[in-house]
Parts: sequence; structure tokens; C-alpha cells
Amino acid sequence: MTKPLKPLAVGLATATIACSLSPTALAQTPRAIIQGLQENQSLIRQCRQLNQAAEVFDNTSLGPVTNRLGTLPGGTQVLLTGVLAQGRAQIFLENNFNGLSSVQPMGWVSASFLGPCGGPPPAVRACFRANVRLAVRATTANDAAILANYNAGDTIYASTNPPRRWAPGDGNTWVEVTIFDGSTGWVVETSANGQVINASAVPCP
Repeated sequence: MTKPLKPLAVGLATATIACSLSPTALAQTPRAIIQGLQENQSLIRQCRQLNQAAEVFDNTSLGPVTNRLGTLPGGTQVLLTGVLAQGRAQIFLENNFNGLSSVQPMGWVSASFLGPCGGPPPAVRACFRANVRLAVRATTANDAAILANYNAGDTIYASTNPPRRWAPGDGNTWVEVTIFDGSTGWVVETSANGQVINASAVPCP
């Protein structure tokens, strides 16, 4: 059985792809990006299965939202290109794969969302739609560090089903969510003692 991608991406002998770039390309590419990309030829065209719905981006930063190519549903099988970045994996999008892009041949997803092909179906998720721009914070404190942001209309994935909620007594109700890199944070689901609904429950895509 094929092992999940994440363990394979750590501790294996890899070669940076910088050596295959021309001097001009090297001069135009930020040094941090060159050093962060690695190629593992044993992973080329290996199959992986999404263990949950995953947003696909055209860059290793997995953002901002303007760089999002689309979302693949949980259970989708993809082929790796063999190119990796820290916590990210590049996949083929040839032939307008799942309708994501007719011109973009490859995309990037969080490696934490990838498991072996033929694995169990993804667990049923709980989802919300952001009604306003929402900050994802590290804790349920109004001044906690911001981990990410949702724009109005974005799909929000709860970290558990049923969703994990917390009402600290200040009129807000928080819900724990899973963000693009697989980590968790908190958003204010309702505020003003439940009168303002920042995120509405919707079926998952």
C-alpha cells in the first residue's frame, strides 16, 4: 500500500530544482522560493487521494484567494509531479482536470490533505459560508494572532462534525475551523449575542 505523502516529504534525499533553471531565471526568482522547492523523482505520477475537500492554488503560498484555481472534493484522486515545498505538494491539472483550469498545467495543495489512493472515504465534514470578511484567530480572543482570513462567500470547513463551538460570555460565539494548510483556528460565527450571523451553515462542496 502506498504511504501518505507527508511522511515521504520529510527526510528523503531530494535535489533542488534550482540546478535546472537558467542563470536568468535564477536571477529573477526569489531565493527563498528556489531553496524551498525540492524534487523527489520517486513521487512523479504517484497517486494520492484527498482526505477532505482541498483548495488548489497556482503558488506554494496557497494564497491569496485571487491565486486560487478552485476546490477539489474529498476523495478525489490526483497525480503528483514530484515537486514539493514545505507542507505543500504539486499536482497535475492536465486536460482541465475537474474543471479547474484549461491553461494551468499544475497546481499546489496542502500535503496534509493527501493520503494513499484507495483509502477509506473522507469523513463527513461540516461547512459554513462566510457572510462577511472573517479573521481566523489562534484562540477565542478578539486580539489573538490572525492565522488567515476568509472573504465573504468563501467556504469554511469546521475542524470537527459536529462543529466545536465556544461562547466566552462576551456575546460572541466562536467555531473552530480547519484552514488551507491543515492547521486549526477560530472564527466568530455569531456576534452581538447571536443577532449578527457572520457564518451560515451550508452543505460542503
